[in-house]
Amino acid sequence: MNKMAAPGRPKRTSRRWSALGVVLIFAGWELAARLMGPMLMATPLEALRSIGILAGDPGFWAHSRDSLTRIAIGVGAGCGIGFALGVLAGHDARLRGLLEPLRWLLMAIPPVVVVVLAMLWFGLGSGMVIFITVLMMAPGMYVNTVKGMRMIDAGLLEMGQVYRFGAWTRLRHIYLPALAAPLTAALLIAACGGVRLVVMAEVLGAESGVGYALANARSTFDSGRLYAWVLLILGLVALLEFLLLQPVQRRLTRWQEPSHA
Repeated sequence: MNKMAAPGRPKRTSRRWSALGVVLIFAGWELAARLMGPMLMATPLEALRSIGILAGDPGFWAHSRDSLTRIAIGVGAGCGIGFALGVLAGHDARLRGLLEPLRWLLMAIPPVVVVVLAMLWFGLGSGMVIFITVLMMAPGMYVNTVKGMRMIDAGLLEMGQVYRFGAWTRLRHIYLPALAAPLTAALLIAACGGVRLVVMAEVLGAESGVGYALANARSTFDSGRLYAWVLLILGLVALLEFLLLQPVQRRLTRWQEPSHA
């Protein structure tokens, strides 16, 4: 009689296959650039050369600084607001019901519409970009926090009441461990989505930043500079994920590993 094999831990993503995926992307990019021509698409080598030229331009550092500041403030404030409201709404069904129409509205409205309205209200500049980012980032973090709060073991909450845990102790030892998985996933999505959102807002209505530089490169048909900025944006997203978000995720979910059981 055959015994059913016990389920093992999910295997980690293979770095070799990930590296192969990167190679295939660049190969496809090279092929597409050759088919479309230099006016429409620069080759990977041309984009890399243009990065070196950009690094020597004083405007490069100013645009990069403005975009990084907007990303940090917008994503940080949006996630912080979404998390705080999610914790409160997870405790109170009345607040959850009150916020539900606003949550649905913010998640249903197209970002381009928000950009147009923000341009009317704030004009061009950082205020408009940060407002859009906060408004678009908060709902996703809110939803994941509320769902995580509602899945917390009632026994743990009762234990906290019995031992009279304070608000900080409950947050640190009950809520954060239980919310670690959904929150880190939401934070990863928010950070990557926030970069895209800031760049889009800058393309449509800012006077500085990476998106503004992208729009200028497009208007002058400088495909090398255009795709150099695209590579730099991808590099920023990779740095955020692999050097910041994944280490935070591993630390927050370390207690779930078998060695910590």
